Amino acid sequence: MVEDGQTSCAEAVRLVRTFHQQIRGKQPAGSDKPVRAAVDGWTCVSGPPSSQGGTLCMRGSDTVSAAVVDAE
Repeated sequence: MVEDGQTSCAEAVRLVRTFHQQIRGKQPAGSDKPVRAAVDGWTCVSGPPSSQGGTLCMRGSDTVSAAVVDAE
């Protein structure tokens, strides 16, 4: 979900993918602690996989959020 009205869906997907590549291996599946990283001027946070399962990226008043969904 893009909440700023200025970030395209494609850019939001790239942002979240890049963030998840950066944090790969830094957050065990059973973790209850979020992981944070910067991507191209955005600050992204991944919630604990066992409870929140989502990502939030912020830059100023711009916000992009992504939920983890089960693969079909």
